Amino acid sequence: MDKLSETGELLDMDAIAPPSHWPSLTVDEAAREWPALRSWVEKLMARFSHLDHHVIPRCWFLHNGHVEALVALRDQERVNYGETAPGTAGVDWHRAFKEVEARLREWTGQLACGAAHEVRTRQIRPLGADEWDCFVKSDMTERKTNAENDTLAG
Repeated sequence: MDKLSETGELLDMDAIAPPSHWPSLTVDEAAREWPALRSWVEKLMARFSHLDHHVIPRCWFLHNGHVEALVALRDQERVNYGETAPGTAGVDWHRAFKEVEARLREWTGQLACGAAHEVRTRQIRPLGADEWDCFVKSDMTERKTNAENDTLAG
């Protein structure tokens, strides 16, 4: 549904960009988005000098969680400071900024990266075939039972 702007004009709600889902970007979209994201992150760090390597490591782009959180924050800023945003939207952006900053600080603290990127290896116990098969069978049984109960109840 279209919405009236402050001037009384109809806004094309389809023209307002949706949030970016980073994993879904095509090669061409990623080629455009990477430089734009880097520029935005660098400007963010210049605006907020406390965002040092303890929050956003030098190798942030090598850590998918950091990338997706920063993309979400950039999208939040775009919407909160867009032409159609209410006067309270700036505070909303700072709330989101606080939450994303805390998450980035936590994630960065768990990294092995220092002056250079280091891949942290994790020893993960492989999932046994029996364990997986048992889970899938249980899930399918539960779904079938729920579907049958819904059919009987409806």
